[in-house]
Amino acid sequence: MSPPGGPWVPACPVCGRPVADVGPGPCPSCGLPAAAQAALVLARIGATIGELNRDRDELLATLRAAAPGVPAPPPAPTPVPPAPAPAAQPWTPPGPPPWAPPMPGGAASPPPPAAARRRALTPQQVLLGLGALLVVTAALTFVAVAWARFGLAFQAGVMLTATAAACGTSAWTARRGLRATEEALAAAGSALLVIDLAAARWLGLFRIEEIPLRWWWVVSCAVVLVAALTLGRLTRSTAVWPLAALLAAQPLPLLLLPSLLSPLGAAVLLALAAADLVAARALRRSLAPVALVLAGLATAAGSLVGLALAIDAATPAESWAATAVLVVAGAAAIVLASRPAGPLPAPVPVAASAAAVGGLALTGSLAMGGGAGAIAATATGLVLLTLAVPAARLPVPVAALTAGGAAMTFLGATFVSDLPDPRALPLLTLGAVVPAALAAVRLPALRVPATVTALAAPALAIANARADGILAVAVAGLLFALLGATAFGLAALRAGHREELVLAVGGGLAGVAAGLTSAGAGAWGQVGIQLGIVGVAAGGYALVSGRRGVGALAVADLVLACWIAVGGAGVDTPEAYTLPAALGLLVVALPQLRAGAPSWAAESPAVGVALVPSALVVVADPTALRLALVVAAAVLCTVGGVLRHRQGPFLIGAGVLLLVTVGRLGPYAPLLPRWLSLGAAGLVLLVVGATYERRRQQAREAVAWVAQMR
Repeated sequence: MSPPGGPWVPACPVCGRPVADVGPGPCPSCGLPAAAQAALVLARIGATIGELNRDRDELLATLRAAAPGVPAPPPAPTPVPPAPAPAAQPWTPPGPPPWAPPMPGGAASPPPPAAARRRALTPQQVLLGLGALLVVTAALTFVAVAWARFGLAFQAGVMLTATAAACGTSAWTARRGLRATEEALAAAGSALLVIDLAAARWLGLFRIEEIPLRWWWVVSCAVVLVAALTLGRLTRSTAVWPLAALLAAQPLPLLLLPSLLSPLGAAVLLALAAADLVAARALRRSLAPVALVLAGLATAAGSLVGLALAIDAATPAESWAATAVLVVAGAAAIVLASRPAGPLPAPVPVAASAAAVGGLALTGSLAMGGGAGAIAATATGLVLLTLAVPAARLPVPVAALTAGGAAMTFLGATFVSDLPDPRALPLLTLGAVVPAALAAVRLPALRVPATVTALAAPALAIANARADGILAVAVAGLLFALLGATAFGLAALRAGHREELVLAVGGGLAGVAAGLTSAGAGAWGQVGIQLGIVGVAAGGYALVSGRRGVGALAVADLVLACWIAVGGAGVDTPEAYTLPAALGLLVVALPQLRAGAPSWAAESPAVGVALVPSALVVVADPTALRLALVVAAAVLCTVGGVLRHRQGPFLIGAGVLLLVTVGRLGPYAPLLPRWLSLGAAGLVLLVVGATYERRRQQAREAVAWVAQMR
């Protein structure tokens, strides 16, 4: 370091020791080669940067002074020239850059420097890595092949010497600042230490093979752990030693257990995960991800072991012990994640995961007590889901309640479905309506999925009850119909909102389910009633929402209900089928009638469906009542069409009258005398020929008059 006010003296860039007296040699303190030359180069770079900063400041001052309307900043102080350097060292360090006033008007600050590019592997690192790999491979080959040739003692001495040399050389290079070499030798030393411990048992050194394998693993891991910790304290800059200690510590607590598949094993795994989290905070930043990955693996393994025991343990006591371990660990994880500076980030995912695991374990333990426990677990899950709705503003509680409730509900329902008594599952499924409906009312963000759940839950309950024989076919179909009518009613109330379409589609599907349920048993009268209920509700929804497509489907549903009811009653009169259809078409055509649409797009289809089939029946199988009614209806349509200028009713009515007249008089034509037929034909031709022009003009006028009708 240079003394204050004295001449500049080059200092080592690594340790800061003055190196003016070392010449071209290395630094006496840290061993940096050519330390004086490196200090001079760095000083020149700093001087260049200082000159560039001064040029930038002068340019900014000039630009600000030239800008119109901006007062000139006060003059910058003149930088003090550097003191003259001694003859041996003519270069002097640059002075501090001159002060520049802040830019007026809140000018934007210069852009931040570009992010440094990610460092790639250097040739030195590649060579060191390959060298360490080859050394480890040579050690393995030496242990596996050359033991019979050189003898056990010589072989053990060579391996220990190589291991000590690698570890010692790593420490020596660490003091010299050779980081890449330091890490490569430390990695090779760690691998050689592991090979030494494995070879000692394999080759029978000091009768180590008589020690049980599990305990020798304990000893080996402990030796590696102690060695890594010791070397890590000696050379704190080496990253391999903390990593080796972290990896060696992982299997140690597991090897000490009599059995991993036990509540104690789950507790040890979760404790190991906690220790890894603590180690992640204590280790350097480059090693923290490794500790976090190990913590995640230990957490997953501990959770799986605990869940397996909680659901399928040999005894209830063992199941409850595993559940207690998971619940306590989950609660501790939630508490640690909720702390601002805790080892666990993102408290919401942690709370959801811990609650889900705890809920699954609690459900498994409750199910060990029989059907009552499974039912209680499912009901508890529904209660937790219900409580999650009022707590929606609290992220951590709502995540825990939702995840735990969902886990208990679904797993509990799985256990309940296997019970001999089928009545519990439909009731619990129906109970899911409560949290779903509450969420749909109070949580706008979840309104659509909550509405779907609220409609699906009763439908599934009805289907399960029908499949298990709890409900009769007629009752199940009627319940489906009432569910559909309720859905259409809610859709009418929520017209214009996001959940309207969900409710309308759900109502339609419920109506279809009602019809299929009753039709499968041949209860056609019940089918007609159920379709009528759904159709009326759908029609009301169509009137409120103004959806013409839904209205047409509702009318079709009502017509189909009438047909099914009439067919089920054994009625074969054609008008019993055509008149409901005509009435439905007329209802569908009401908007066109109000808008003054042409008759063929409005009432004509209804008139045709009502009259034409009956007219054909009158011609084929006449009865006095049907003939009178058909003729009266046709006359009304014809006269109404003339008075209202409606083309469709006029032509249909006239055509029906012509059809009935020809059909009724046709059978009597062969009974007339031939001379009368010939005479009548001749008279007609004479009259037509005598009044041809006049009749032609009248025909044109009639066609034009009919064409002007709507």
